[in-house]
Amino acid sequence: MRKDNRTLYIGFILVLVVTVGLSIVRYDMMHHQDEQGTIQQVTVNKENSSEGDMKEDTSVYDQDDPGSVVCFYVTVRRGDKGSDTDHSFADVNNVVRFVNDTHVAQDVYARALVQVGDESGPVMGMLGYGTTETNARIRIRGNSSSVRPQKSYKLDLDDEAGLWRGQSNIALNKSVFDVTRIKNKMYFDLLKNVPDVPSIRTQFVHLYIKDETSGSETFQDYGFYTQAEVPSKKYLSNHGFDPNGYLYKAISFNFEMSDELKTVDDPSYDQAAFETVLSCKGREDHTKILNLIEMINDRSMDINDIIGTYIDRDNYITWLAYNILMANIDTTMQNFYLYSPLNSDKWYFIPWDGDNMLHVKEDEMEGLTSAYGSYQHGISNYWGIILHQRFLKVDSNRKELEEKVDELYQTINPQSVQAMVDAYNQTVEPYVLSNPDYYYLGHTKQERDQIVNGLGKEVEDSYLAFKASLHELMPMYETARDNGNGNVTLLWTEAYDFDNQDVSYHVTVSEYPDMRNPIIDQDEALTQIDVQLPVGTYYLRVTACTSDGRNSEAMDKINVNDVYYPGVIRFEVK
Repeated sequence: MRKDNRTLYIGFILVLVVTVGLSIVRYDMMHHQDEQGTIQQVTVNKENSSEGDMKEDTSVYDQDDPGSVVCFYVTVRRGDKGSDTDHSFADVNNVVRFVNDTHVAQDVYARALVQVGDESGPVMGMLGYGTTETNARIRIRGNSSSVRPQKSYKLDLDDEAGLWRGQSNIALNKSVFDVTRIKNKMYFDLLKNVPDVPSIRTQFVHLYIKDETSGSETFQDYGFYTQAEVPSKKYLSNHGFDPNGYLYKAISFNFEMSDELKTVDDPSYDQAAFETVLSCKGREDHTKILNLIEMINDRSMDINDIIGTYIDRDNYITWLAYNILMANIDTTMQNFYLYSPLNSDKWYFIPWDGDNMLHVKEDEMEGLTSAYGSYQHGISNYWGIILHQRFLKVDSNRKELEEKVDELYQTINPQSVQAMVDAYNQTVEPYVLSNPDYYYLGHTKQERDQIVNGLGKEVEDSYLAFKASLHELMPMYETARDNGNGNVTLLWTEAYDFDNQDVSYHVTVSEYPDMRNPIIDQDEALTQIDVQLPVGTYYLRVTACTSDGRNSEAMDKINVNDVYYPGVIRFEVK
C-alpha cells in the first residue's frame, strides 16, 4: 500500500535527563543541545548484551553530526553508447518500480559525477573534488515512491572513485511519504542506543543535480534528502561484522518456501526470480537461508529452539519490540536485512527504512486510515508471518516481548522523542518549507506543524496499542474454492485467542466490495462452509467474534478503483 517499501541519540537534549532519569545507566548520553539550540556531539558508548557474533563496533558512529547538512553535487551524463548507462536523466526518472501494489525490479542507469561539499560548492579534500570525469552510476531507488514527482536516488561509486565515509553505495532518500522529513534519521539515531540491534549511519543532505543529458549547464536545487548507509559487505566490515558472511535484503519475504527460492546449483535456479523475494547482498550460497526457512516451517521443531540456536533471541526480540514501539508496521515482509556470519549458525535482523513509522496523524490528514486493516498495530500486525506467529503463540515469549517493549519505553517515550523531533526540526524545517520541497509537500505548514508536534504522542499511542494487542483476537486469512457447477467452498483460517475463549465467525458474501446487499450474511462456528452461487464476481468478508465481544477481521485486502477494502477478498464463480 505504502512504502518502499513507505533518532539524534536519546539523550542529546538536557531536558531528557529530567525525563528519563539518571538511573537508566544502560543508555549513555550521546548528544545535548546548547543554549542556542545547536546540536553538539558527545561520546557514544553503546552497550551490547549480545555475545560473540553481533558485537557492533560503535566507533563507526564517532564522526556523526546529526545537526549538519552535507551538499551533494551530481552531474548526470549519458554513458557509452550501447552500455547499460546509455540513458538520459529523463529515462532514469521515468522508471516505475511499483505496479498494482507490487514491486517491479526495473533499473535504468546513467553515468554521474558525484562531488561533495557545502553550499558554496564542492570542497577540497571531499569526494570528487577537482574531478571532471564521471565516477558513479545513478538510478532512482524505492518502489511505491517511484511514481511520485520527487525521486529518491542511488549512487554507485566506481572503484576508482574512492569511498565516501567508507561507503560506495549511497542511498539518497526523499522520504516523500513523510511530511516531516525527520523520521528515517530519527529511527536509526534512536536505534544506535538500543542494545542487540545494529543501526546504520545517516546524514541530512542538500542535493544539487546538473542534467547534462538535457543540455543543462547549471546545478538545479533538488531539495532535502536523508542519506542512509546501505547494508552491504562494506557495511558489515565497517560495523565490525563478518564481510564474508550471508546477507539478504527482504523484498517480499514471509519466511515461507516458494518456487522462487532455490539453491544456486539447482538447474531451475533463476536469480531474477529469487531476488523478487530476497536480494542477496553477501555470500552467494543460499543453502543456509533455505535451511532456516525449512526449520521455521517444520512444526515439529520447537520455535524456541530455532529462536535461540538459529536466530539470535536478543536481537530478534529487540528488533520486534523496537518496530512495534515505533509503529513501523511495514516490517512484516520487507524493510529488514538478515545477516549470518560465515562460521556461525545464527541469523540476525538488521533494520532498514523507518520513514513510515509513527504515521497515524499524517494518514488521518490524508484520508488513508480506512485503507489499513484494524489488526495493523502491536503484535497482530505480525500475525500473518509464520516466524512471528509461532513465536507469539507461546505465552512466555509474549511476556518477554512485553518486558522488552516496557524497557525501551523507559527512554523512547513521548517526552524524549518529542524533544528529539523539536531539535531535528530546527535543521530540517527551513529546507522542507522552501522550494522545491514545499511545492510537493502535500500539506500546509500548519498541517505539518500538527504532525511534527504530535510525534511524541504517537509513541504513547503505539505503546498502548501494543498493550491492547496482547488481549486481542488475532486475525486470519480467507479464501474461496470454486468446485464447479456453482458449488463454492468458503474457507478461512482459525482466529487465535490468547484468552482461550470460544470463537465464532460472521460470513458475508456480496456482489460489491463494500458488502452492501449481501447474498450471504450468517454466523458460523466452523472455519468453512459450502454455498451455491450463480456465475459471477463476488466478495467475501469473514469477521471473527468472541463471547465477550472482541472482534477480528481477516488480513486480506483488495483494491477496487483505487479504494482499499481491508478484510475482503474477491472470487469468481465460473
